[in-house]
Amino acid sequence: MKEILKINNVEELKDILLNIHEKYYIELKKANELPNSFWESYSYFSNTSGGLIILGIVEGNPINEIVGVGNVEKTLTSLWDQLSNSNKVSYKNINNEDVNTYTIDGKTIIIIHVKEAPENMKPVYIGGKLENSWIRTGDGDRKVSNGELFSFIRNAQPGQDSLPAENFTIEDIDIDSLITYKERVNKRFPKKKYIEMENMDFLIEIGGCYKDRISGDLKIRKGTVLFLGKYNSIKELFPHYHLDFFNRIGNNERWIDRVSDDEPSDYEMNIYNFYNIVYEKMKVILRESFKLDENQQRVPVSDFDETIRECLVNCLAHADYIQGFPSTKIDVYDGWFVFLNPGKMLVTKEQFLIGGDSRPRNEIIMKLFRLLGVSERQGFGGPLIYKTAIKNEYKRPEIFTNIEKTEIKVWNIDLIDSYPNLSTEEKSVLKFIAKSNEAHSVTSIKAALGYTDYRVRNAISVLEQQKLITKIGKGPSTKYMICIESTEFLTQLQMVMDILKKHIL
Repeated sequence: MKEILKINNVEELKDILLNIHEKYYIELKKANELPNSFWESYSYFSNTSGGLIILGIVEGNPINEIVGVGNVEKTLTSLWDQLSNSNKVSYKNINNEDVNTYTIDGKTIIIIHVKEAPENMKPVYIGGKLENSWIRTGDGDRKVSNGELFSFIRNAQPGQDSLPAENFTIEDIDIDSLITYKERVNKRFPKKKYIEMENMDFLIEIGGCYKDRISGDLKIRKGTVLFLGKYNSIKELFPHYHLDFFNRIGNNERWIDRVSDDEPSDYEMNIYNFYNIVYEKMKVILRESFKLDENQQRVPVSDFDETIRECLVNCLAHADYIQGFPSTKIDVYDGWFVFLNPGKMLVTKEQFLIGGDSRPRNEIIMKLFRLLGVSERQGFGGPLIYKTAIKNEYKRPEIFTNIEKTEIKVWNIDLIDSYPNLSTEEKSVLKFIAKSNEAHSVTSIKAALGYTDYRVRNAISVLEQQKLITKIGKGPSTKYMICIESTEFLTQLQMVMDILKKHIL
């Protein structure tokens, strides 16, 4: 990542620490020694999205107080001893490079970077008891509920859709769905001659069912029932199964079009049929043109069509159908699309952006999508979504994920157009700052836009109030940049510590 904060002395770190406040990803603690409350913070950062625990700072209003850690050596010894004690904490999630000490005005503080733990090690708990698992949510820090605990366990063992649907047979599969699916896959792989196979043989060939080695019985996989099954069979297997699509374009109080599994339909509302219906409706909304590739598949000319297709596939393939709440839902508005599914994304947001690491919750469902040629095999859907936004200068996609749900918002409008209430001058200042990864001073903004000092400062005041830009530094060195997500802030603060470690300490 390009350096945004160019900090190379203790005074600038001091300025950050005096003005930083506890947030979703920051915890400040007064500490003579290692406080007992440290381990609750350690647990919830490990179980959510990671964060920084800063020892030796007392939060204040408007600025904090740097009090320092009373006994630094004892605090660090206690930290490493307890991290190595499985009766104290279930997983060691801190390495030497994650713990740094700094002396500011003669007082030593300790900054500890707690990374998000791998899904197969969650929940991270304390005191040897699984129920002593903590998470941080919008309403504060708390122990996990039983439902959340079960979600952690499912996340640690994805691929539940590969398990057999006991006592379910070919009779639970919607034959119309199966036949049309087989025809489409056969067009992509004509040499396989899938179209000539019996339905059950086709499902065996593609891994949708299998023959038990001991009993010899044919077993339908749960994911196959979800993808191609009859609606009543799906609801029997997954009582919380629910899919919704809403077209909310315009000034309608409710919606102008809806697709839902619980409304009468000409089709069995399995995942396959829901995908086909909703994707076609979204393409009509976008009014995109199409062409045929060498495999006779309809390929979108527009990059954004690929974006909504990738988001739709991800939404359906990564949903936790056991949990089922909130329901899997797609909303379309004027200029943006929202994809919501139950369950946490099984890669970090950073890895999603980088790509190359595909960890679908439902392996069978993802495989059935891949056979249609509508999903990325190696996990490059995330980079595709972001590159499309950058290429077209759209507002950047937003991703939110926690133990309960994952939500992705994508826009097909310019960043500035997504804030219609801004004045022309405010939009111009925002657009100028947004186009660069660097922070800008009032002077540089004035020079670029030709505005007076008064007009620039008025625009900046409004943008700050709406939390669209943030201030860096103070006095003559004050600069402004686009507000950044918590993970990016952590990366920047980590850069600060790395620079100090290399050049000062």
